[in-house]
Amino acid sequence: MKSDKQKENQKNELVIQHNHLIEAKYHLTLQEKRLVLLMSSRVQKDGKKLETHTFSVQELCSFLQLNNKNFYREIDSVVSKLFTRVLVIKNVLEDSVTKISWLTYSKYWHGKGLVQLTFNDQLKPYLLEIKDRFTKINLGDIVGLKSIHAIRIYELLKQYESIGVREISLVDLRGHCGIEENQYKRFNDLKRKILEISKREINEKTDIFISYEEEKTVRKITSIKFSIKSNPRSKLTEFEKSQQEKAGILQKEFRSTSILIEKIMEYGFTRQTAKKLIQSDTEEGITNAIKAVDLQVSRGHVKNPKAMLKIAIEERWKPDVFASKKRKIRI
Repeated sequence: MKSDKQKENQKNELVIQHNHLIEAKYHLTLQEKRLVLLMSSRVQKDGKKLETHTFSVQELCSFLQLNNKNFYREIDSVVSKLFTRVLVIKNVLEDSVTKISWLTYSKYWHGKGLVQLTFNDQLKPYLLEIKDRFTKINLGDIVGLKSIHAIRIYELLKQYESIGVREISLVDLRGHCGIEENQYKRFNDLKRKILEISKREINEKTDIFISYEEEKTVRKITSIKFSIKSNPRSKLTEFEKSQQEKAGILQKEFRSTSILIEKIMEYGFTRQTAKKLIQSDTEEGITNAIKAVDLQVSRGHVKNPKAMLKIAIEERWKPDVFASKKRKIRI
């Protein structure tokens, strides 16, 4: 059995995923998702290939929170289903859709109580040597979540934590969470079973605090606008404190190119123009320009947000320039 220290170390492991993987659409059970997260946390981020991971049966039972006495059968069921699960990854710039299965190899050592697992090598671009457009998650922040939908919504909102707001269409939300077409057809059911439960779990058990509003198009609810803040109830672990002191761990989170395109399009630009604009600067520069304009818009200083955003990108504005409420630029 693992010691308390070993369990704590396990919870403090980092999961770093490319934003394309965060944005992927797939269906997994809670145990399957937990296994994917556990394996992701063991990936050597600067490695050249996806290694085979070895776990003890006790470790998997503990992390997956399996209750049945026939652990091997339950673990085998989770692993076997992962071989058949397909994730769909959309790349806006390439105008492409990639479909990948999660695993390519498993081996059971019944006499030793060990299980070996290997990710599909096609997942390499989304888990290895990621320089930008990634999201960092502490495994301990989601290990207590009991809903697969809460985990997926947490990942999607954690990606936008530095922005503070994210709007997701109901169609995309269903796809990201793996909700079948015949499930929760009535919005009230979706709200009660998915949104409210996820909000409660995330706010009680993770490092972010969320709320949401229902957005309508012609009287019909078509999207959810989430607000994301740092959770005041969340305390930094010793692991996180040491990482902050070293100032070496992921100081900034970059938004994916597809997200930037969608944000620019909200200002009235065509997709083609948005693609050209993001090529004029780094993703960090584009994000700073958007934040700077958002800040001005929120203060009511902008008559033409579209024109201001174009200038902000061209002139590489930064939001700290407008930190003072006295600083105004009217366009």
